[in-house]
Amino acid sequence: MKKMRLTAVLLSAVLLMTGCTLNREEKQDKLKETAIENIGAGDYENALSNLNEALTFAGGKVTDREVDICYYKGAVQYLLTDTAGAIDTYSGLILYDDTDAWAYYLRGSLYLKEKESELALKDYKKAVKVSNNDYELYIQIYENLNAQDYRDEGLEFLNLALEIEGSSANQLFWRGRIYLILEQYDAAEKVLLSAVEKGNAEANIYLAQAYRGKGDEDKADEVLSSFAKEASATSVGLQVLGDIYMEDGEYEQAYEAYEKALSLDDVSNKKQLMKNEIGALEYMGDFSGALEKANEYILEYPSDTDVLKEITFLTTRV
Repeated sequence: MKKMRLTAVLLSAVLLMTGCTLNREEKQDKLKETAIENIGAGDYENALSNLNEALTFAGGKVTDREVDICYYKGAVQYLLTDTAGAIDTYSGLILYDDTDAWAYYLRGSLYLKEKESELALKDYKKAVKVSNNDYELYIQIYENLNAQDYRDEGLEFLNLALEIEGSSANQLFWRGRIYLILEQYDAAEKVLLSAVEKGNAEANIYLAQAYRGKGDEDKADEVLSSFAKEASATSVGLQVLGDIYMEDGEYEQAYEAYEKALSLDDVSNKKQLMKNEIGALEYMGDFSGALEKANEYILEYPSDTDVLKEITFLTTRV
């Protein structure tokens, strides 16, 4: 019943095609690719038209393919300033899967944009409830609320995140980042040191920030210098090295570090590396290259509305 309701509410005019499934999927993929090209060119009207047409090639059931297309659709509706339409699209995704934390987060962010703070907070609370303790989501929600002058409400989410139990390297890393936001540098130093000891190389850059927050510049430089000597062995290490270069304004070196990381056989952080490449190219002034990378990124990660917005910006600079 859930899938039938999504078909009616979200995908609207779904037609039962007589051709083979592969043929339907090929048509959907082609239309989605064309829509992405439209987005890259700033032609959002045609992007939306192609996405709607792609949805008409759905079969008798909803698959991940249709869900991805709907995420594109919601983003394009937002770019067209059709906030109500985007909210309807995300509501349909939630109707189909009420454990989709990302859909709740996106809809909540649109409600926040429309000054519907109560609805936004309700969606944000639901997002973290079903997110399986995703620290990054808590941080994103805080940043959104803080940017809209709801800092106190945002801090509540950060404090909720600190209640998550666990002592893995990843959990310590994210907890350390939250302590940094809260400017609790001693606590940040403690957990980030533990994260480094447990093998989270990226924690080094934030550990250095904790030392800087405490006024110990020499210790911060020592951490970064020591880390840089060992960074080239892993994709995560190279990402952090690239981030350090970015922080120092060495954008070409940062880009080279990200590229080298992506060329390794074992790449555990591909999404972030691809995203970082876009930023490095922008700072280098290579907007055409950044746009090309952004379009490659969005093909793999279609629900990232931040990059969709970035594509909009880049099309004005190319």
